[in-house]
Amino acid sequence: MDQSESNPPPVTPMWSELYPDLLRSVFQRLSFTNLNRAKSVCRSWNSALRSCVPKQNQIPWLILFPRENQTDSNNSCVLFIPEDKDNLYKTRDLGAEFTRSCCIASYGSWLLMFGHFQNLYIINPLTLERFDLPQYSSLSKVLIRPPRLACLWVDKITKNYLVVWNLHDRMVYTRKGDGGWRRTASLCPAAQIIYNSKDHKVYIAPDLSWRVFVWDFSDDIPRQNGYILPFDVERDALVDAIDWNMGFKFDIMIATSVSGQVLLVACMVQDSRWQFRIYAYDPLTNTRERVNDLGDEALILDMGLTVVVAKDIPGIKRNSIYFSGFNIDHQSKDPEHIFVYDLGTQTTERLPQWVVSSVGFSDARWFFPDTNH
Repeated sequence: MDQSESNPPPVTPMWSELYPDLLRSVFQRLSFTNLNRAKSVCRSWNSALRSCVPKQNQIPWLILFPRENQTDSNNSCVLFIPEDKDNLYKTRDLGAEFTRSCCIASYGSWLLMFGHFQNLYIINPLTLERFDLPQYSSLSKVLIRPPRLACLWVDKITKNYLVVWNLHDRMVYTRKGDGGWRRTASLCPAAQIIYNSKDHKVYIAPDLSWRVFVWDFSDDIPRQNGYILPFDVERDALVDAIDWNMGFKFDIMIATSVSGQVLLVACMVQDSRWQFRIYAYDPLTNTRERVNDLGDEALILDMGLTVVVAKDIPGIKRNSIYFSGFNIDHQSKDPEHIFVYDLGTQTTERLPQWVVSSVGFSDARWFFPDTNH
């Protein structure tokens, strides 16, 4: 007998012929960017991917907002995903109104936008879902500038939402189904508002004092839950020596850690040198303590919170600060002010130069999208 007949040549496996159920079981373990790569392998893989969603996103993305009247943007945003530094992704067309709006807060995949007609709305740029918020004419008939200070929360399943923002010297808020805005007691003009979804508390830092007021939103009617005593800090104590003969920018922000601690974050830039200092408030001694290392956490300063960095997750750095510039003017972001700051080495990792040179944008923000829709 001919040996070639008894031992037929091995059959080369065809990746395109794998069972769809097997493909889906593998695809469900892939990240957003790896799923997009798999779509281009072959037609059968692309077909199997239509019924798959990527695993839960564990890294922050940078969303770049289009400039108004930028004809080539197609009214869409550009997404930079650190896991995939060689590519950019575009959202679907978000409409002409979006390009004339500014983003003032984010939560998950959701953005709180202030529109050209002084309207507030919440939009998901990945799914195009949108909630128009009540008009605030009953609160103020005075023409106001875009609110810089607000916080947002949206429930992943029910899509219930909470929006809190500062109007003149008052905190106002609305929930899904309210049909209007509600007021709270008078406050000093706020410098920052952040929301901690774990304990349903809003932290407000007034302009005139670094006393941080705490509001509990776990019930239908929010109540003030005390305040954190002033951090009592001066610029010279927070950063290294300042050369008063040179220009500099300085700001203080607050955030909450995974454990619920309130953090004071001081940042300064002078002569292209950045400094960040983090302090935690100790409620037992009413004092601040310097935080030199965030451990396995990263601080997303745009959202005012830290997140746990799991092991072996590409695209996110532990013990780092994700920064997108000083929150002074929504329409003038400096690309040099968008970076990841390593607290250990005190160095910055900026956007790739090809991103800066190829994308025209008016604003940028780090956010933590939910890719499981």
